[in-house]
Amino acid sequence: MYFKTTYVMCDEVIALLTEAEEKTKHQKEELLIKAMRKMMQNYEKYERDEGRIEYQKRYDKETGERIIKHRVKMKINEREYNYFQDTRKFFRRSISLVMAIAVYTYLAEIVKKILQKDFEGLHADNYPFECYAIMGKCIENIPTWRIWWGVPPKLKLLLTK
Repeated sequence: MYFKTTYVMCDEVIALLTEAEEKTKHQKEELLIKAMRKMMQNYEKYERDEGRIEYQKRYDKETGERIIKHRVKMKINEREYNYFQDTRKFFRRSISLVMAIAVYTYLAEIVKKILQKDFEGLHADNYPFECYAIMGKCIENIPTWRIWWGVPPKLKLLLTK
């Protein structure tokens, strides 16, 4: 199932995705998903345990000018949509900010790998969120959630507790 949704992106992020799309001939959504996947692999660097949700900056610190953002329409599958929703909670940042961080941090590396036809670590298949799962469990009448972004080392032990 696919969802039609919109995200807010600044001109610079849109320009980076457009340039990457022209260079690689891969769709912007696909490149964005690959960047988000790369960010997921390095989640320890971005996770936050507390505080309010952080949003994209509204004003440029140096110039004081308003940063122009646009609503970008996307059509993504349900799995990606759910992953994007989970990143908001886990990283304690808006989905749009997480996307911007992923693009600024990982897009150039992804473009380079695509152009060199080095697909290792890019998961070139059409199912980019392998080993991603969320499981609800009730422990002493308290609902809990477990999120896996990769295969846990002691999987059997985790599932029996």
